[in-house]
Amino acid sequence: MRRLIQAKDRPWLALPYHPKRSDKRCSSMSFQSVSSNKIYHRKLPGVGGSKTICGSSQAVLSSPPDCNPYDYVLMVIYGEKRELAYYEAKSRTWTKLQEAGRYYDDVIFHKGEFYAVDEYGKLVVCQPCSLPIVSEIAMPWLLRGSKVYLVGMEDSLCVVIRFLKDNPSVGYETYKFEVRLLEPNEQWTHLGSIEDWAFFLGQNESAALPVEDFKGLKDDRIYFTDDNSDACKYGVIGGHDSGVFDMGEESFQPLEYCQCPRPVWLTPENRPSA
Repeated sequence: MRRLIQAKDRPWLALPYHPKRSDKRCSSMSFQSVSSNKIYHRKLPGVGGSKTICGSSQAVLSSPPDCNPYDYVLMVIYGEKRELAYYEAKSRTWTKLQEAGRYYDDVIFHKGEFYAVDEYGKLVVCQPCSLPIVSEIAMPWLLRGSKVYLVGMEDSLCVVIRFLKDNPSVGYETYKFEVRLLEPNEQWTHLGSIEDWAFFLGQNESAALPVEDFKGLKDDRIYFTDDNSDACKYGVIGGHDSGVFDMGEESFQPLEYCQCPRPVWLTPENRPSA
């Protein structure tokens, strides 16, 4: 019952860890539910020192390594120039996708293929193999915004465009989101509503959850955290630009959580059973 309640209470925000003085080999981490605001504390062995679960790079698996230990692919965005590379478990080799270009914002594994989008709105599909194939399916500037995300909504692939503006008090703030749906003919449809779904955007992999499966979530909403990694370059602390965007009303509500710099989302891998 306890596991079921906690699964229903997700998604959680993973907050920075706090080393436990009584046991240096373990640390505790806090997780806050966005639907109930409950705080959960968990011991995480092996997390300590200068290590952190947060980072500017992203990584996406083709399948869980524990299910396919010798037949999975890991695609990553890495380095200051945010380039693409992948690791093949079968060959135990890393391959850089230099032909894909630089400055990628997001990557996702969707329906058997890797998709990646850069900060200029260029969308590519990557097929790791002995001779990697990178195909462009959306030209630069077509999906242009301050930040671009990829979200898998069942069988559909969506692009979410985030727009920022200057704010003299805090440096910057999000003022709008747009959602586009990729059609089978590689054309784009603007979505004014995501209906009975909720999107979760931030530093880690984006997610879409059906609200009927998670008590407390609100439909047609985009939950977002501050993932502006360039803020420090302009003398801004960052971490403040979080909230909930109502697609229908085109309005924002605050995202209530224990204030900390750049928390990340923890969403369930599978839908909980009823």
